[in-house]
Formats: sequence, structure tokens, C-alpha cells
Amino acid sequence: MKTEERNCTNSPRVRIVVLGMISVGKSALTVRYLTRRYIGEYRSNTDLLYRQTVTINNSPVEVEIIDVSGETRDCFPVEQIQWADGCIIVYSITDRQSFQYAVEALESIQKLKNVTSVPATLLANKADLAHLREVKEEEGRSVALRNGCPFYEVSVAENSADLYQAFEALLNETRCQQGNGKTRKFSVTKMIGTLIGGGNNGGTNNGSSQHGGTVVVCHKSDLHRSRVLKRRQNFTATASL
Repeated sequence: MKTEERNCTNSPRVRIVVLGMISVGKSALTVRYLTRRYIGEYRSNTDLLYRQTVTINNSPVEVEIIDVSGETRDCFPVEQIQWADGCIIVYSITDRQSFQYAVEALESIQKLKNVTSVPATLLANKADLAHLREVKEEEGRSVALRNGCPFYEVSVAENSADLYQAFEALLNETRCQQGNGKTRKFSVTKMIGTLIGGGNNGGTNNGSSQHGGTVVVCHKSDLHRSRVLKRRQNFTATASL
């Protein structure tokens, strides 16, 4: 077991978890933010860990994003939430069931506040499919207001500028919390995988530069085995590398 080490570039590190049901566009959202590419939607029964360095406010920030598999609703991913510095909850405006899942996820995060303080963002995807809308924009805004979190309605397919703003606002908030002395809670860096690249592939820059990164298949069993779980906000975890 090793204590987590700072990366050699001394860049700050922020960990984000992306939650949502299947087919809401979580993976497409994550890859669009990191690479400016649109991959379309695909289903995965494993968690995916993306790691990349981005530029926020003219400073490099090492970002780790876990795209939590939406294949099952049987178990809320408490450990992933506790691992993270921030959370983005995604639903599709064309799927009311995915909206209900997002509402329940926000409520579950609120219940964890006595264990860990994780800022959350509610993001509605597929705004380009308004003719198939099942969830009104006002409903999403109302839920976000009730839970004290930002709300964005975007189209990942059309490269909405707000999707970049959603990530960057959350990154800025988590960086402020880190600057106020909140320590790391959990770490997992089982980094094997393939480069996803980082060139700007068109689209709006919106102030974030990409520098290449890694995507890793994170099986839930590996993710859970690789860290020491301590349900205390100010505890610094260790992880096997």
C-alpha cells in the first residue's frame, strides 16, 4: 500500500464522477468535454476512468473523471461519490425515467452530506431532440434549485457551449474547496489503457486546452478493492498502485 503521491508536474488534481442512467449520453458528454469530439452513445457495463490535463484559468489541472456505468439502478455508487471532488448528474430530456433517477441521485447525495461534501451539477442532455421532450426545462431547474446546485440543459451532439461551462464551473468550485483546506478523501489510479488524444477537433474552445490523456476500463470490483474506505471527510486515503 502506498500513500497517494503528487504528480510530478505538481498540477492540482480534481476528481469528477458522472452519474446517470443508460443512454443519457454520459460517455459522449465526458469525451466531448475532454477531446471536443463526438463519439455518439454506446453502452458499457463497466465504469470508465478518464484522465487528462486541462487548462482552467490559465493553470493546468489534472482531471480524473469516472463515468459510472448506468446498467443497473440496484446500488447507488456511494464509494465513487466519496472518491470524487465533484459530481455531474446527467439525464435525457427525452426520458422521464432518467430524470427520476437524477432526482433520486441528488437526494442520495444530500443524505451523504454528513459524510462527505461533494458539489453537484444537474445536466439535462439531448436538447436537440426537443420534439421528443418528456421533461420540461422548468422541471430540471426546479429540482436543481431545491437541491442547491447549478443546472444546464445542453446538446452534446450539437456541442453546446454550456456543457463546457458546466464542467469548468464545477472544476472551479472544487478547486476553491481544495484551496480552503479540504483534503483528498479517496484515490484510485490503476492506469492502464489507451490514449484518447487531446487535440482540439473543432468546436468552441471555451478556455480549456487539452494535452492528451488516458481512458481506463474500471471494473467495479477492481475499483472497490484498490482503495481503503474511510467515511470521514478529512481523511486522506491510501491506494494500491
